[in-house]
Amino acid sequence: MPHNLQVEVIGCGDAYDAQHTNASIRVTEAGYQLLVDCGPTVPARLFACRDNAETIDAIYLTHSHPDHCLGLTLLLNWMDSNGRKRPLTLIAQRQQWPVIEPLLNYACWPQSALGFALERHNSETITALGPWQLQTSTTRHGAPNRSLHLTSRCGHQLFYSGDGLLSAQGEQLAASSEWWLYHIDPAIRAQLSDKVAALPHLSLAQDGETFTLRESPSRAVD
Repeated sequence: MPHNLQVEVIGCGDAYDAQHTNASIRVTEAGYQLLVDCGPTVPARLFACRDNAETIDAIYLTHSHPDHCLGLTLLLNWMDSNGRKRPLTLIAQRQQWPVIEPLLNYACWPQSALGFALERHNSETITALGPWQLQTSTTRHGAPNRSLHLTSRCGHQLFYSGDGLLSAQGEQLAASSEWWLYHIDPAIRAQLSDKVAALPHLSLAQDGETFTLRESPSRAVD
């Protein structure tokens, strides 16, 4: 039986995009589920999927700008209110935890703690998560951003940029990947869509799309 890597585009919008959910993806393989980024409009999209509070195993934050992390408070509060008990893994940059911690604390207010444990890991040093090997790379951005590269057990590779201009390492990781997402300005979406339409191995992702990497994986760009 083929070993599948499933990628769901939760959102493909930027910080102030009125037409799309904030940029975020959900990756699933071998029963393990990772949410990448959690901006303020992301939880509503997840609620619409009718998930239960135990579904997500881990959350990776590329950086702590509001459109990539501000939804954490509501999502964790929802998990707690719906009875989650098993630990949740959170991955973020070491120097950005002071920004993120107040969001986590507010999720349980006025209680002193959530009803489940949060297992924190630094994105600069983590190399494995669930069924994947992880690599991260920096980008040139207003706040330090770490792109995420996943390699599945059967060799499938996924690259998610977060925000900013890719470093040389990031470009190499993106080029080696079968499926990659890059955060774009909504002002150029229509123009980029026209250009991508002429390229058989590229597509412009949309909110709610789900892709599965099997024996002949496709490539998409956002």
